[in-house]
Amino acid sequence: MADHTDRPLDVEELRAVVAGALELPVEEVTDEARFKEDLEVDSLISLEIAVRIEERYGVKIDESQLTEMGYFRLVRELVKAGLGTESAT
Repeated sequence: MADHTDRPLDVEELRAVVAGALELPVEEVTDEARFKEDLEVDSLISLEIAVRIEERYGVKIDESQLTEMGYFRLVRELVKAGLGTESAT
């Protein structure tokens, strides 16, 4: 598990983690892409995203939160809050 509490969240790194779980090109995981409608995320894929985020950042995210939130932008905010950091630009 990586320790990211001492530096800002790298949004593109997080985007790559999510894209890897989705087996999609990073470019498709935009801030406004809807998980269910645009990226075809189901509960199993939500669980995979949650596991990868926890492994990479040490932030616990329930897969139901991912499904309910529906957008990468909101996942980014949740991870930022879990890390207690500000987003890198």
